[in-house]
Amino acid sequence: MTETNILEQAKQGETQAIVSLMNKALEPKGITVQVSIKDDSLTITAEAKEVPEQSFFVDYVQKSIAKLNLARIKFLYIRGQVTGSKFPTWRQTINLKENEVLPTPIINAQTFSFNSKAKKNHFNIFNILVQFREVINTVFLGGILGILVFNLWWQQQPKNLQYEYKIESFDDIVFDIGINKLGDEGWELVFARRALAGEDDSRKGVYECIFRRAKVKESNKLISTQ
Repeated sequence: MTETNILEQAKQGETQAIVSLMNKALEPKGITVQVSIKDDSLTITAEAKEVPEQSFFVDYVQKSIAKLNLARIKFLYIRGQVTGSKFPTWRQTINLKENEVLPTPIINAQTFSFNSKAKKNHFNIFNILVQFREVINTVFLGGILGILVFNLWWQQQPKNLQYEYKIESFDDIVFDIGINKLGDEGWELVFARRALAGEDDSRKGVYECIFRRAKVKESNKLISTQ
Protein backbone atom coordinates (compact mmCIF):
# COMPACT_ATOMS: atom_id res chain seq x y z
CA MET A 1 0.00 0.00 0.00
CA THR A 2 1.40 3.40 -0.99
CA GLU A 3 1.93 6.26 1.44
CA THR A 4 -0.77 8.23 -0.40
CA ASN A 5 -3.32 5.48 0.20
CA ILE A 6 -2.35 5.29 3.87
CA LEU A 7 -2.78 9.05 4.20
CA GLU A 8 -6.24 8.91 2.63
CA GLN A 9 -7.29 6.13 4.99
CA ALA A 10 -5.96 8.11 7.96
CA LYS A 11 -8.08 11.09 6.89
CA GLN A 12 -11.11 8.78 6.97
CA GLY A 13 -10.36 7.89 10.59
CA GLU A 14 -8.75 4.47 10.04
CA THR A 15 -6.78 3.94 13.25
CA GLN A 16 -4.25 1.53 11.74
CA ALA A 17 -3.43 4.07 9.03
CA ILE A 18 -2.94 6.79 11.65
CA VAL A 19 -0.65 4.44 13.59
CA SER A 20 1.40 3.70 10.46
CA LEU A 21 1.92 7.38 9.65
CA MET A 22 2.88 8.33 13.20
CA ASN A 23 5.16 5.35 13.78
CA LYS A 24 7.03 6.10 10.56
CA ALA A 25 7.81 9.59 11.88
CA LEU A 26 8.41 8.67 15.53
CA GLU A 27 10.17 5.29 15.47
CA PRO A 28 13.57 6.92 14.69
CA LYS A 29 13.13 8.68 18.06
CA GLY A 30 12.38 5.37 19.78
CA ILE A 31 8.65 6.11 20.14
CA THR A 32 5.75 3.91 19.04
CA VAL A 33 2.08 4.82 19.27
CA GLN A 34 -1.27 3.16 19.88
CA VAL A 35 -4.48 4.78 18.59
CA SER A 36 -8.14 4.18 19.37
CA ILE A 37 -11.34 6.04 18.46
CA LYS A 38 -14.60 6.00 20.39
CA ASP A 39 -17.50 8.24 19.38
CA ASP A 40 -16.04 11.78 19.15
CA SER A 41 -12.84 11.00 21.09
CA LEU A 42 -9.40 9.99 19.82
CA THR A 43 -6.90 8.45 22.25
CA ILE A 44 -3.20 8.33 21.31
CA THR A 45 -0.66 6.65 23.58
CA ALA A 46 3.11 7.06 23.10
CA GLU A 47 5.46 4.35 24.37
CA ALA A 48 9.25 4.43 24.67
CA LYS A 49 12.06 2.96 26.79
CA GLU A 50 12.08 6.27 28.66
CA VAL A 51 9.05 8.46 29.34
CA PRO A 52 8.19 10.33 26.10
CA GLU A 53 8.71 14.08 26.43
CA GLN A 54 5.22 15.50 26.96
CA SER A 55 5.45 18.92 25.28
CA PHE A 56 7.10 17.46 22.15
CA PHE A 57 4.60 14.64 21.71
CA VAL A 58 1.51 16.74 22.46
CA ASP A 59 2.64 19.35 19.91
CA TYR A 60 3.34 16.63 17.32
CA VAL A 61 -0.07 15.01 17.82
CA GLN A 62 -1.95 18.32 17.60
CA LYS A 63 -0.28 19.23 14.32
CA SER A 64 -0.68 15.74 12.85
CA ILE A 65 -4.38 15.44 13.69
CA ALA A 66 -5.04 18.97 12.42
CA LYS A 67 -3.64 17.92 9.02
CA LEU A 68 -5.94 14.89 8.91
CA ASN A 69 -8.98 17.12 9.57
CA LEU A 70 -11.04 14.43 11.29
CA ALA A 71 -14.44 16.12 11.37
CA ARG A 72 -16.10 13.92 13.99
CA ILE A 73 -13.25 14.10 16.53
CA LYS A 74 -13.85 16.68 19.28
CA PHE A 75 -11.51 15.48 22.00
CA LEU A 76 -7.90 14.30 21.98
CA TYR A 77 -6.66 12.16 24.85
CA ILE A 78 -2.86 12.03 24.68
CA ARG A 79 -0.79 9.79 26.96
CA GLY A 80 2.85 8.93 27.49
CA GLN A 81 4.23 5.83 29.15
CA VAL A 82 7.25 3.56 29.40
CA THR A 83 7.16 0.48 27.16
CA GLY A 84 5.68 -2.45 29.05
CA SER A 85 3.95 -0.29 31.65
CA LYS A 86 0.23 -0.82 32.23
CA PHE A 87 -0.41 2.81 33.18
CA PRO A 88 0.45 6.19 31.61
CA THR A 89 3.02 8.42 33.28
CA TRP A 90 1.31 11.58 32.01
CA ARG A 91 -1.96 12.56 30.30
CA GLN A 92 -3.14 15.54 28.29
CA THR A 93 -6.70 16.30 27.16
CA ILE A 94 -7.46 18.72 24.32
CA ASN A 95 -10.85 20.05 23.22
CA LEU A 96 -10.34 20.42 19.47
CA LYS A 97 -13.55 22.35 18.80
CA GLU A 98 -12.71 24.98 21.41
CA ASN A 99 -8.96 24.71 20.78
CA GLU A 100 -8.59 24.37 24.53
CA VAL A 101 -6.08 22.36 26.58
CA LEU A 102 -8.02 20.99 29.55
CA PRO A 103 -6.48 20.63 33.02
CA THR A 104 -5.66 17.00 33.68
CA PRO A 105 -4.94 15.17 36.95
CA ILE A 106 -1.29 14.09 37.19
CA ILE A 107 -0.70 10.35 37.11
CA ASN A 108 2.79 9.14 38.01
CA ALA A 109 3.47 5.44 37.27
CA GLN A 110 0.96 3.45 39.33
CA THR A 111 0.39 6.01 42.06
CA PHE A 112 -2.15 8.80 42.51
CA SER A 113 -1.06 11.62 44.80
CA PHE A 114 -3.68 14.09 45.93
CA ASN A 115 -3.27 17.14 48.19
CA SER A 116 -6.26 18.38 50.12
CA LYS A 117 -7.75 21.71 49.07
CA ALA A 118 -8.50 22.28 52.75
CA LYS A 119 -4.90 23.40 53.40
CA LYS A 120 -5.99 26.87 52.19
CA ASN A 121 -7.90 27.10 55.46
CA HIS A 122 -4.87 25.85 57.45
CA PHE A 123 -6.26 22.34 57.84
CA ASN A 124 -4.03 19.28 57.75
CA ILE A 125 -2.95 18.05 54.31
CA PHE A 126 -4.79 14.88 53.36
CA ASN A 127 -2.60 12.71 51.08
CA ILE A 128 -3.38 9.21 49.91
CA LEU A 129 -1.11 7.18 47.68
CA VAL A 130 -2.94 4.36 45.99
CA GLN A 131 -1.49 1.61 43.81
CA PHE A 132 -3.63 0.32 41.00
CA ARG A 133 -4.76 -3.31 40.86
CA GLU A 134 -6.09 -5.45 38.01
CA VAL A 135 -9.44 -6.36 39.63
CA ILE A 136 -12.02 -4.03 41.18
CA ASN A 137 -13.86 -5.37 44.19
CA THR A 138 -16.78 -3.11 45.04
CA VAL A 139 -17.25 -4.65 48.47
CA PHE A 140 -13.59 -4.09 49.25
CA LEU A 141 -13.92 -0.48 48.12
CA GLY A 142 -16.75 -0.06 50.61
CA GLY A 143 -14.39 -1.32 53.30
CA ILE A 144 -11.71 1.15 52.20
CA LEU A 145 -14.27 3.96 52.44
CA GLY A 146 -15.02 2.87 56.01
CA ILE A 147 -11.31 2.95 56.86
CA LEU A 148 -10.98 6.44 55.38
CA VAL A 149 -13.88 7.71 57.47
CA PHE A 150 -12.38 6.09 60.58
CA ASN A 151 -9.00 7.74 59.93
CA LEU A 152 -10.65 11.12 59.49
CA TRP A 153 -12.28 10.66 62.90
CA TRP A 154 -8.84 10.33 64.48
CA GLN A 155 -7.33 13.34 62.76
CA GLN A 156 -7.10 16.53 64.76
CA GLN A 157 -9.24 18.58 62.42
CA PRO A 158 -11.39 21.54 63.48
CA LYS A 159 -14.65 20.21 64.90
CA ASN A 160 -16.78 21.98 62.34
CA LEU A 161 -15.13 20.21 59.38
CA GLN A 162 -17.04 17.24 57.97
CA TYR A 163 -17.01 15.47 54.62
CA GLU A 164 -19.57 13.82 52.40
CA TYR A 165 -18.49 10.95 50.14
CA LYS A 166 -19.54 9.45 46.81
CA ILE A 167 -18.36 6.61 44.56
CA GLU A 168 -18.24 6.99 40.75
CA SER A 169 -17.06 4.71 37.93
CA PHE A 170 -15.42 5.87 34.67
CA ASP A 171 -13.90 4.10 31.68
CA ASP A 172 -10.61 5.29 30.14
CA ILE A 173 -12.27 7.50 27.54
CA VAL A 174 -14.26 9.68 29.95
CA PHE A 175 -11.94 9.51 32.99
CA ASP A 176 -10.35 12.95 32.47
CA ILE A 177 -13.66 14.69 31.72
CA GLY A 178 -15.37 13.06 34.70
CA ILE A 179 -12.58 14.02 37.11
CA ASN A 180 -12.55 17.63 35.90
CA LYS A 181 -16.35 17.95 36.13
CA LEU A 182 -16.48 16.65 39.71
CA GLY A 183 -13.52 18.85 40.62
CA ASP A 184 -15.44 21.90 39.42
CA GLU A 185 -18.27 20.84 41.74
CA GLY A 186 -15.91 20.81 44.72
CA TRP A 187 -15.33 17.06 44.90
CA GLU A 188 -11.83 15.83 45.74
CA LEU A 189 -10.51 12.44 44.57
CA VAL A 190 -9.15 10.44 47.51
CA PHE A 191 -9.06 6.88 46.17
CA ALA A 192 -9.03 5.13 42.78
CA ARG A 193 -8.72 1.60 41.44
CA ARG A 194 -8.47 0.43 37.84
CA ALA A 195 -9.37 -2.90 36.23
CA LEU A 196 -9.67 -4.34 32.75
CA ALA A 197 -13.23 -5.25 31.76
CA GLY A 198 -14.69 -7.10 28.78
CA GLU A 199 -13.52 -9.88 26.49
CA ASP A 200 -9.90 -10.20 25.33
CA ASP A 201 -10.52 -8.45 22.02
CA SER A 202 -12.45 -5.55 23.49
CA ARG A 203 -11.02 -5.10 26.97
CA LYS A 204 -11.02 -1.59 28.36
CA GLY A 205 -9.86 0.09 31.55
CA VAL A 206 -12.48 0.95 34.16
CA TYR A 207 -11.81 3.20 37.15
CA GLU A 208 -13.82 3.11 40.37
CA CYS A 209 -13.18 6.24 42.41
CA ILE A 210 -14.06 7.61 45.84
CA PHE A 211 -14.58 11.37 46.18
CA ARG A 212 -15.10 13.60 49.19
CA ARG A 213 -16.31 17.17 49.63
CA ALA A 214 -16.15 19.35 52.74
CA LYS A 215 -19.47 20.40 54.22
CA VAL A 216 -20.42 22.82 56.99
CA LYS A 217 -22.51 21.84 60.01
CA GLU A 218 -25.99 23.30 60.23
CA SER A 219 -25.08 25.10 63.47
CA ASN A 220 -22.31 26.99 61.69
CA LYS A 221 -24.68 27.95 58.88
CA LEU A 222 -27.08 29.45 61.43
CA ILE A 223 -24.28 31.42 63.10
CA SER A 224 -23.11 32.81 59.76
CA THR A 225 -26.60 34.07 58.92
CA GLN A 226 -27.23 35.83 62.24
